[in-house]
Amino acid sequence: MVKSIFTVIFLNFITIITILISILSTLNLNIFSQTLQNTQPELTAKIQLSPHENEFLDDFYQVSDFAFALSNSSQLCPSANCDYELEGGTMQAERIPGERSLAGRITIDTGEIKKAMELRASWKTVTEIEENSENVKVIEGDLEIGKSQFRPDNEYKINGTLTTSGENYILEIKGIR
Repeated sequence: MVKSIFTVIFLNFITIITILISILSTLNLNIFSQTLQNTQPELTAKIQLSPHENEFLDDFYQVSDFAFALSNSSQLCPSANCDYELEGGTMQAERIPGERSLAGRITIDTGEIKKAMELRASWKTVTEIEENSENVKVIEGDLEIGKSQFRPDNEYKINGTLTTSGENYILEIKGIR
């Protein structure tokens, strides 16, 4: 009798452990996407890119329009009342299919001081869709801002889209720290 009760308890214990393991393993799937979707973004940007003026830089694009905003919780602009400018913004050619990067020098003007820092974003295409006769690449990656491009002070996980518009691109991203 004691042996059969022990067997039932042991089998129930193994069943519960198996169920918990299977539940926990599915919770960690897509954690990156869920984090960005369920969290208020700290950074948003919309960047228009045109073919680079240097004809020898094939498949390179330069920033032709730049809109950037940081939330009130941002360390870069705690007043949430800053002006942003991106100098020398260039999107490099795809060296590996589906992977791109953008680099430039961002100036953050708080009204009292101006801070100039290096900005670098790199991303991978997660999926591609056709929308209104335009190719839309859904992207995920990282954006870094700091005094040095090799040791950035501010790092963000980003997701968004890279859309073709004629021979131009439109990059729209949201990011969290």
